[in-house]
Amino acid sequence: MNGDNGSDNSLECKHISQEILKYLSSKGKIKAALLNQLFRRFGKKNSGFKVKKKDLLGCLMKMFQKREIDFIIPEPFDIQWRESVLNNLKFLQNNSIYLTRYYSNENNVNLGSYSKNGYYFDSRQLNLEKQQEIADWIKKLNYLIKKVPNIKYLIIIYLESEPLTIYEPFQGDYILKFRNFNIKPQASKNSKIIIPLEQQRSDLSIIQSYRANYQCFYIRLIESIQKTIYDIQKNKNIPKYKETLRDHIRKFAYHCIMYVWSDWVEANHGWESFFRFFNIPVKTLSLDFENIKFQGRTFETFCRHKFCLFIDKNCQQIINKLKLMGYKEFKNESDDNFSAIGLNLKTFIPCSTIEHFYFTFKYIYYHNFFTLFFHAFDYIKNLTPRAKFTETDRNLYKVFSPLICNFFGIEENDVTDKLIFKYYTYNPDELEIIYNRFLLEQVKIIEKKLFRYFLFKSSR
Repeated sequence: MNGDNGSDNSLECKHISQEILKYLSSKGKIKAALLNQLFRRFGKKNSGFKVKKKDLLGCLMKMFQKREIDFIIPEPFDIQWRESVLNNLKFLQNNSIYLTRYYSNENNVNLGSYSKNGYYFDSRQLNLEKQQEIADWIKKLNYLIKKVPNIKYLIIIYLESEPLTIYEPFQGDYILKFRNFNIKPQASKNSKIIIPLEQQRSDLSIIQSYRANYQCFYIRLIESIQKTIYDIQKNKNIPKYKETLRDHIRKFAYHCIMYVWSDWVEANHGWESFFRFFNIPVKTLSLDFENIKFQGRTFETFCRHKFCLFIDKNCQQIINKLKLMGYKEFKNESDDNFSAIGLNLKTFIPCSTIEHFYFTFKYIYYHNFFTLFFHAFDYIKNLTPRAKFTETDRNLYKVFSPLICNFFGIEENDVTDKLIFKYYTYNPDELEIIYNRFLLEQVKIIEKKLFRYFLFKSSR
């Protein structure tokens, strides 16, 4: 946007605005992105756009004025870590120093005052006919973006779509059972895990780097709801406590499912689109929470993932083989020509952060798909000859195995319809340290391997 006259700038802004709308429209059911995501997409040298930050902001403000987009800023809390001595740990060594998370409200003087557990700014509430109010907010937003470095991770750019609700009552009929979990996690029989402080710092740097570079609006949205749930639990004297708590938990669950559904089930690019790209008839029949229970920051989840492979009924040998291994036939999904063979997987996971849940559940999801792919490989290979699948492709499930086997205590290609997290504790600090140590390193390995694999495979 370097034209010398207003007309050139206006045309360029119109083009960038169209690209922004296209980008937001490509998102899932909730069409939104963090401001930092837009900076990275349109401003980085390798982005193909190379738009200056001030020019991008100028376009966004014009779009805001015309109500093409909305600006939403949740409560501007920050997440910090401090050194603490922890006791009463189930898996980690007691009386050791650990890095523990806590919520810290931004104390930047440039923010001014704001309400706890409420929107700092929500342009959906503004009357666009009040031009002076709009102008004042545009001026303040530009000022905040310049003076508060972290604000780019807080500002959600929202294109009208499915409702985005954080603090207001949940609108919808999302069903959770709100019952106690009927499981008995095994007590730890092994010696306590020792994780030195320097190792914790190294592990933590991975998640901090991820948040700085790849955090999406869902992370901030869900994290804001989680903090509100945490605060509600500390004040049981509030009016309609149980109803308010359940309303926010329902919101939390709904947005988590929206997040994973848009990122995995509807994936149309990257290695996550493997089965769609090669036209393999694997399908997610349902993916949902049956229950979520909060204990402070820790959310205990009971997830169901029902999936199948559609197999020609003339191929009874592979159908019988899969059934003997533990896969089921879903009669309601089958028809006269094809049998729907798969699992209705139940997974029990406690987590204290949305990123840990996201990656753990993601790799469970794909591990199961690729394990089914492994067991039905000969059938799929004959069905998709153009893909030229080899033993390397057949064994892709092994990319996930070290993590899944460690976290759930199963053998590499086990077929099971129930997974229970091995390190089952409700202590949010202990959970976070365990996830940081055993998950994040695997995230780097898994994503790198599959990115390179799919880039090579899809270009052949």
